[in-house]
Amino acid sequence: MHAPPPGTDAQPTLTEAEAARARLDRIARTAQEPVRPTPEGARAADALRRRRHGAGRREGFRLGWGGWLVVELVAIAAIAGIYLAWPPTAACREQEATLGFFAGDTLGKCIRRGVAARIDDVDQRLKMAVRHSGH
Repeated sequence: MHAPPPGTDAQPTLTEAEAARARLDRIARTAQEPVRPTPEGARAADALRRRRHGAGRREGFRLGWGGWLVVELVAIAAIAGIYLAWPPTAACREQEATLGFFAGDTLGKCIRRGVAARIDDVDQRLKMAVRHSGH
């Protein structure tokens, strides 16, 4: 420590290292003391715990992970079905309204042919993506 100038009653000033050591000692002392929650903190912690664990909530529709897996798979299948079936169906309905079909062709056959073409197209794109994945 540095000594105060003669004739002053001021306490000696601390160097940076001594001040840092004092701060660290103070932090270490407070870290070793047990923490006693205040009543307000205890009430807030209880409220948070109740919210996390669903206490006080209405019991509603609940699914486990298996149920949500089924819901997600059904949603993916529905989106894939719409992607595969909607454009050929719309095109065939438009063709039926404007030009009509050749002899022996029906709306159902046209839609099946269009869906099969889209499935083949998706299959070819996936195969090409897999073939070029190593490049």
